[in-house]
Amino acid sequence: MNEIQTNYSASQGVRLLEKAINEYGPIFSLEQIASLPISQNKTKNQLLKLVSKLARSGWIEILKRGKYVVKSPIYSSEIHPFAIANALLQPIAISHWSALAYHGFSTQNPVMTQASTTCNVITPEMRLGKAYSPRGRAAWRAYGMEFEFIHEKKERFWGFQNIWVNDWYQASITDRERSVLDLFIRPDIFGGIRASSEIMELSLPQIDQAKLVEYAIKYKNGAVIKRIGCLLEKMGINRQLLLPLAEFPVSGKILLDSSKPENNKLNKFWQIIENV
Repeated sequence: MNEIQTNYSASQGVRLLEKAINEYGPIFSLEQIASLPISQNKTKNQLLKLVSKLARSGWIEILKRGKYVVKSPIYSSEIHPFAIANALLQPIAISHWSALAYHGFSTQNPVMTQASTTCNVITPEMRLGKAYSPRGRAAWRAYGMEFEFIHEKKERFWGFQNIWVNDWYQASITDRERSVLDLFIRPDIFGGIRASSEIMELSLPQIDQAKLVEYAIKYKNGAVIKRIGCLLEKMGINRQLLLPLAEFPVSGKILLDSSKPENNKLNKFWQIIENV
């Protein structure tokens, strides 16, 4: 290919990017590119070749097959990590540390974006046989950022609100009460039951406590329900509000902290061994 042809191809790509950004923002799909008037006379194969050239030249990054994000100075604004997470996988809801930080329940700046999903996640490194797991759990690297997708069953995938992350993109995020519930569904992510309880105590003035009780019952996990109920009562929440949690039927021994050894301190009302 001579220099004139190369320059023409590059200018075609830049014009295509400008049109895509104006229409869809800095993140877009192959289908969206193909729908632009500027692409009407191009085949899918021609568009794929053009996109590949743009990626090799550093104008865009391929997030996954058929999904792209602009990297060049053609778009100078910061691209929110929640928007990147949405482009990598669907359905998702921003959750765990990322949701806590968004709601103001944590002063920590999360080192990665976390999101819940019903999908079985396979990162690009997994496809190559070597998962990237900097914290013992697989993470997905894209656009210079790290993302962790935490699996949840479909029947337990709820408790979200939608937020705008910029002019183009919305994201689902766990609401305040679901974010607190997640502290006890996966306390290991937050450093254990003690750390989870400290975060919950700080969040109590900012949440609907009755809604948290409702969410806990809806989740239908006896250990989660008893731990939350026992700890909420210790934090001064009226027992009357917590009765649905106390009355939820469970069998066997439930440890307040499943990572610690059992002791003989049984709280009969909550049917839980207080081993913390």
